[in-house]
Amino acid sequence: MKRYLSTNSKLLYESMKSNVTRSIQLTDTEHNIRNTLVKYCNHYNQTNHNKPLTLRITGGWVRDKLLGYDSHDIDIAVNNLTGEEFVHGLQNYLRTNEPELSMNHVHTIKMNPQKSKHLETCTTKLYGIDLDFINLRSEEYTDDSRVPSIEFGTPLQDALRRDATLNALFYNLNEQEIEDFTGKGMEDLTNGVLRTPLPPIKTFLDDPLRILRLIRFASKFNFLIDSETLDAMKEKHNQEALSTKISKERIEIELRKILTSSNPGYGLQLINYCDLTSIIFFVKQLKNEFESDELERSLQQIPHHVNIASSIYLTFEQLILKSSIKHIFQKFLKDPDMRYNFWLSIILNPYVNVSSKDIFSQFLRLGLTAKKSDIVKITTINLASHDILKNDSNIRSDWGIYLRQFSSFYDLNLLVQCFLECVNAIKVDIPHEIPIPNHKLQTSDSQRSIILGVITKYESIFDKITKMNLLDVYLMKPLIDGTSLSKHFQMKPGPWLKPATEEVLKWQLDHPNGSKDECLEYIKHVVQK
Repeated sequence: MKRYLSTNSKLLYESMKSNVTRSIQLTDTEHNIRNTLVKYCNHYNQTNHNKPLTLRITGGWVRDKLLGYDSHDIDIAVNNLTGEEFVHGLQNYLRTNEPELSMNHVHTIKMNPQKSKHLETCTTKLYGIDLDFINLRSEEYTDDSRVPSIEFGTPLQDALRRDATLNALFYNLNEQEIEDFTGKGMEDLTNGVLRTPLPPIKTFLDDPLRILRLIRFASKFNFLIDSETLDAMKEKHNQEALSTKISKERIEIELRKILTSSNPGYGLQLINYCDLTSIIFFVKQLKNEFESDELERSLQQIPHHVNIASSIYLTFEQLILKSSIKHIFQKFLKDPDMRYNFWLSIILNPYVNVSSKDIFSQFLRLGLTAKKSDIVKITTINLASHDILKNDSNIRSDWGIYLRQFSSFYDLNLLVQCFLECVNAIKVDIPHEIPIPNHKLQTSDSQRSIILGVITKYESIFDKITKMNLLDVYLMKPLIDGTSLSKHFQMKPGPWLKPATEEVLKWQLDHPNGSKDECLEYIKHVVQK
């Protein structure tokens, strides 16, 4: 792997290079914040010559500003005080010297190792911007715990504990200059390369979640991951640590950000390449509830399934954006929740081979602690019968009943089914190479034709349900409800009522201009049967 990257490094690095500025231009609001904070530092330092205050903005704000993005995620590291001590001192100073800037809302978030909150943070607002204050720190981890021992640290120690060199850049507010204590941050940011400040084995053993964080940054910014770092991400003991030391909530947060990033296919290729599918998309508790052979077969299919899906996605996106249903896909691109449910529905689809219908809800609950709304959508999309998509019925009630299963997310379901048909139709072995940003499967003319053919089919489906006026069918209420049926036929509610109500809906869909009396006459014959 290292030989592959070194041979092609010039080509890859040239393609990955970012438009990185060498200095940070503050907005007017950021200038005001900086000037106020530095005034207080100067005031404090007049009586504390031995331990003068220096403030540094850390992390993502520095990276994003250098890449030319706006950022309001401002974390400020203090060198000789805790965040809470600094903010309370600033608060007292402003009351006396600039009362119009008095900070009324100060909140300290205490350490909570059980929730992966290892450092006290003090938050406040200045000039309408939320600010988080923390102290520079060093961290030491034990072999059997993700909870570090926290101490005051130097800027270098604070930089080295971070997940990537390009996230370890600081902006010194006092001096108004960028600080690169690792010596690699600016170079890596310019080249679009993610590498750990410390040897990656140590970085990941200290905190295995950093493996997913690097994949998230790679998929967000289309950056390469350094070959030594990538090797460490594949180490079995790091994968085991990710599985055993990290909460499912934390994994779900990172996965959601990967799947809603600008390049989710690249993120999935990295997950696959690092053999993380069985860590992320399976939990051992499932073996207690489901047939082990079925689980194993499904789990073996997921990497290949993900490999094809992630590799053809860009071609699929390119073609569908030229189609008559591009407005549906544009809605999808703008909706992070829709994208997240789309990708999880695709990834987990091999679990349909497990005979128990509870497999999706149980995995999503145990494996990702997913939200109830996500569980409902993903489970419904995967477990519903989609025979109508093959049979292409012209009966309005067939389509109406089918679409009502998915409520307002019927369009998400149809996008998932469209893409799944493409994935299942293109059964090719894709080389297990090092993933490269924006790299996609070089689809042959026949494979591209398959994808286009599937999209054309779904153009016809959307056209059909539009002409049948079924886009809002999930909002349709039965012309006659169960209570009215019971009263009309003078029958107690029982097993007969559900199929009778379903017949009301079917009749109503096939007779959109029919009356209640006409419907009752039809249902009378159904009830008699």
